[in-house]
Amino acid sequence: MYVRRNIRVAHVFNDSWRFLLLVGVWSAGIVYCFEFLGWEFLAVPFLPVSTIGIAVALYLGFKSNSSYARWWEARKIWGAIINDSRSWGNLVCHLIHDDNGRVDHGAQLDLMRRHIAWVNALAFQLRTTTRLRVKQRTRIFDFRRDMDDHAFHQRKESYLRFLEQEEIDVVEKCGNPATQIMRLQGADVLEGQLDPIREVSMMDMITRFYDSQGKAERIDKTPFPRQIAFFGTVFTWLFVILLPFGFLDAFQGEVETHALSRLMGQEYMFVLVPFTMLISWVFYVMEKVSDSTEDPFEGGVHDVPVSAISTTIEIDLKQMLGMDNVPEPLKPIGDVLY
Repeated sequence: MYVRRNIRVAHVFNDSWRFLLLVGVWSAGIVYCFEFLGWEFLAVPFLPVSTIGIAVALYLGFKSNSSYARWWEARKIWGAIINDSRSWGNLVCHLIHDDNGRVDHGAQLDLMRRHIAWVNALAFQLRTTTRLRVKQRTRIFDFRRDMDDHAFHQRKESYLRFLEQEEIDVVEKCGNPATQIMRLQGADVLEGQLDPIREVSMMDMITRFYDSQGKAERIDKTPFPRQIAFFGTVFTWLFVILLPFGFLDAFQGEVETHALSRLMGQEYMFVLVPFTMLISWVFYVMEKVSDSTEDPFEGGVHDVPVSAISTTIEIDLKQMLGMDNVPEPLKPIGDVLY
């Protein structure tokens, strides 16, 4: 999640200069063919092109809203995980005792440790599939960082470090480690010396964790409708390609209106190149913004910061029991909180 209030110009330029160069060469080539080779048939009325531009803008607006809805739902899911994790910590602190009020600190530590492992396992699983390429410096679109630190959930150690060896042996045999960790959690609750009322309270919380996990997996495993994403890209590029053809007619009309000389008219026609680049860039960024929020768990710049949230949960639960090795909150790297 990009946390700086204003995106740095350098970050935007790094993701845009190739596109701007391509559009500049394309539009300059169109002007050259029109002015110097006499290909006057290239000029088309601007009205059809502008109509396509309006349609593309409306389509990209719908795509952006749909993408943001996925991102916001993902953020709400992890917000619920934070709240329920704190409730779980409160239950562990106050319900794990026998009928005489004696607290079982060992059982408390196991329940807290295993829950932290579940949160990290879920974060790791959500980030195992990604279409993003690796770049070690901040790029706004299409890239992510390769993190060696276990806190960033790109390695299994991010959750295995919280499990005991017998638990690892069980979890690693299964395709969904987070599910199995929570199953072990439930078994531990039922094997404890709790009365039925306390057991039901804690099992209800486990059910809520399973519900949040399922919601997150639904977003992760269900791709953004490809017909919406694909044609959004196609329509954007179609408009970018047609834009200089429509500008030829508009700029030629200005040359005739002001009765410019041949040389000045040719120079004036090339003014359409930067205008084409600017308008094309606006549509390009609109499409990229929606594309970058389609999959909110990939570990990209604009994704939900599940690693930072997981660390926050770990800090809260460990401090509830006074555990050692409380980590520091994750800090942004290159203006991005992961």
